[in-house]
Amino acid sequence: MTLDDGSALVLDAGGQAGLSLVRSLGRKGVAVTAGSTERFSLGRLSRHSTGGYRYPEPEADGRRFLDHLVEYLETHDRSVVFPTRDSTSALCARHKPELEATGTTVAVEDWDTFERAYDKGALFELAATLPVDTPTTVAPTSPAAVADLADEVPYPAVVKPRSKTLWDDDGRCHVTLVDDAHYVASPEELVPAYEALLARNPALEREAHYPLVQEYVPGTTTTTVVLADAGEVLLHFQEERVRTYPDSGGSSTLLRPLRDDDMLAAAETVIGALEWTGPAMVEFMRRPDGSHALIEVNGRYWGSVPFAIQSGVDVPWQHYRLLRGLGVDATDYTRPVPLFHRLLYGDLKWLAEQVRAGNPAAVATVAWTCLVAKQAFVSTEDPVPTLAAVAEGQDGRARGRTGRAPGGRRHVGVGEHAAVRRVHRRADAVNRAGTTPTASAATRPPWRPHRRSRSRALSDAIRSAVGGCVRKSHRSSACSRFRSHQ
Repeated sequence: MTLDDGSALVLDAGGQAGLSLVRSLGRKGVAVTAGSTERFSLGRLSRHSTGGYRYPEPEADGRRFLDHLVEYLETHDRSVVFPTRDSTSALCARHKPELEATGTTVAVEDWDTFERAYDKGALFELAATLPVDTPTTVAPTSPAAVADLADEVPYPAVVKPRSKTLWDDDGRCHVTLVDDAHYVASPEELVPAYEALLARNPALEREAHYPLVQEYVPGTTTTTVVLADAGEVLLHFQEERVRTYPDSGGSSTLLRPLRDDDMLAAAETVIGALEWTGPAMVEFMRRPDGSHALIEVNGRYWGSVPFAIQSGVDVPWQHYRLLRGLGVDATDYTRPVPLFHRLLYGDLKWLAEQVRAGNPAAVATVAWTCLVAKQAFVSTEDPVPTLAAVAEGQDGRARGRTGRAPGGRRHVGVGEHAAVRRVHRRADAVNRAGTTPTASAATRPPWRPHRRSRSRALSDAIRSAVGGCVRKSHRSSACSRFRSHQ
């Protein structure tokens, strides 16, 4: 179905989620404006975009961004505005009445509901009243309270921010990412680690936004993504991580679909208790015994949304229909994509990591994946964003020498699972000796090679992988050889 009179503004159109919304809505005939802090975002380059809108960086000055957006919506007739990142979603939720006074529907939950998922402290307080498995979580109300609560948490544990982003009264955004320093092996490590984190980000204490302390749950990251209306799940899609970069734990690079009724039931319980309307990603850790522990709820569009779309669950289009009062079509992923490359360039970096570690068979694994996996950005009917994404990836390699990602954001250098393994080793030492060992060379991250050798290994790995992907004349025989390595 197409809507000739419908229009939409997609914010954050330079990312995977934003580009996916532009493509999804544009294919249905919706006039889509691609909004971004950049002049030419990936979404703006899409053939499905009818125009662009450039706005100030929200994380630098939230009030300036909002004033700019309100002025734009007052002078441009847009049916719906879709935020997709943490920062824009939180701002649009908090100021939803102000934005909707322009006559535009804001595609995010009301702030009171949004905050119950956005603030992990509030989320786990709610989850404790539900028949849902959760890790042991405590919420200190001051630095002094941390020592009193230290014995209430199983170890290893993680000091987790209540939310990734925090807005102060001056409109500035403060970002807290989980890294090596957030993991502790014992109560003796907790207090100094907690105090160090508050010192690194003074806004947390200034705004009384004290981090949680939570039991670490080992296992595999799995998610149930949903579109809901007043707590009723209307459609869903489930996925799990296959590979991440770094391999020890980080951003997902390769995903696969799954169906798990128990996880779906837990997600439906949480979404129902929140009385949620709109898209949401409910994330779990699947333990080795198969049980699922709730980790978080993201009340916004997620990076792997094109995976659901390509598998037949077009969340953006159905969300648009819901907001426009057209009803939601019943959809199911009866023919899901078997493998999905969320970040091809990230998977090539995983390959370089494996080659450095002495695992040459990884070349065949990635080459086989290139042949069978769907790609997030690749679209033959919309090729320009694909070419731009490749160019941005190459620019990212150059920026990597300075530790900067495209757009100026720093890469997180330490994988959280590797950090936890080191914490486990320290915990074992504590149990054996009864004391907390000091940091030594043995506990330092071993995966930080010289940047020059890293670039050389990455270049070699990319040439190997790409060579395997483009030999289409030998595709059949290559597939059989590659599968033998799986």
